[in-house]
Amino acid sequence: MPLLYLQNLPALGVRCQPRPTINDAERQTMEITKVEARHVKQSMWGNFWQQQKSVRGPGPMSQFPYRGEGWSWYTWPQGIIVVQVTLSDGTTGIGYSEDGIGAATLMVNEHLGRIAVGLDAHATEQVWEQLYRASIVYGRKGAAIEAISAIDIALWDALGKVAGQPVYKLLGGHHGKQINAYASKVQPDDDLNVVKKMARDYVNRGYKGVKANWPYGPADGRIGLMKNLRYIEAIREELGDDIELMSDAYMGWDRPFAKEMIRHLQPYSLRWVEEPLIPDDIAGHAELRDMGLVQIATGEHEFTRYGFQQLLDAGAADVLQPDVHRVGGITELRRVCQMASGSSVEVIPHVYSAATLHVVLSQPNCTWIEHLTNPSFWGLDKRVEPLFLGEPEVINGQPELPTEAGIGLRINTMAVPELADWAQ
Repeated sequence: MPLLYLQNLPALGVRCQPRPTINDAERQTMEITKVEARHVKQSMWGNFWQQQKSVRGPGPMSQFPYRGEGWSWYTWPQGIIVVQVTLSDGTTGIGYSEDGIGAATLMVNEHLGRIAVGLDAHATEQVWEQLYRASIVYGRKGAAIEAISAIDIALWDALGKVAGQPVYKLLGGHHGKQINAYASKVQPDDDLNVVKKMARDYVNRGYKGVKANWPYGPADGRIGLMKNLRYIEAIREELGDDIELMSDAYMGWDRPFAKEMIRHLQPYSLRWVEEPLIPDDIAGHAELRDMGLVQIATGEHEFTRYGFQQLLDAGAADVLQPDVHRVGGITELRRVCQMASGSSVEVIPHVYSAATLHVVLSQPNCTWIEHLTNPSFWGLDKRVEPLFLGEPEVINGQPELPTEAGIGLRINTMAVPELADWAQ
């Protein structure tokens, strides 16, 4: 009977409308019509970049003699790439990432932008994959992925505006767990009372976690090791037992020094030691983690899901720290979070930004977020104008929920008048 009924439908005057084919759907897409990048000769970190040059602490260049104090190898010009993506209905989106010497801007304007134009704006996975594969011969890591990151963030911003929704809702919505911001960071000082005051100030502002940069590395020998221990002991005493204490070696230790440090750190209940080794020493990170004495965190200088797959396969990290402006944008950061979830590894992304927050809100294995408490460091008397307005504030150690459609950022024309024609 059902078959007979169906066979007779045309005779009864009933028309069955066929579903659109894939090719029909392609003709109905909203396309990317323009991708433009501009280099802005200002730091996304404000005065923090300049301040870091005079701070004591190990770094990836610590094993070599270099001129000046602190991180004086920070000699490349600071700058960011800002990308504007335009869709076929006229909607625009903004994204940005670091671009010190202008390489990422060049890549977008001379190559990657042309790859993206004409693609379906909603096909974010396809867009990302084509940009990545087109840049393999000169990319895979570094500036090329930072260029893709800026395009991807701008695309998601535009899609959120089209939908009239904050981006985190397009990513699956808020996972419902509480998100805490940890204060980054306590800076080394010869006077431990100054160090303790920095830590206490963060707690007084409502933060439930505080991160401290280590002051000494392998070049300082055993004396440096002992000073590190007195430094971290002073901070733990000031914070008490209720506050999470993270630490950051910024790629400045070697394996022997790191092992010796980690053997002495158990009494201080550290949440983690961050980037004890250079990013490419994946086996070394795994070796430190296998000691089982303190959690190892890394990933701020890693790129794409392929790099993070290596970390997961090696068991090299308890905490992954991808940076949305480096890893490949929102599309790739979400992938990394989901990969890590399959291995029950926590993801706490590097650095606070609006784009970062949207991903963190949507991924259940993200319940902490880093917060440079004043990206325009150092202190109100040295504050510089932010490059973008609308970034959700952190109040009592918790980020505000974004409410604007898209990423929610607006260009601050007071700070970057050269982008005034992009401001909305």
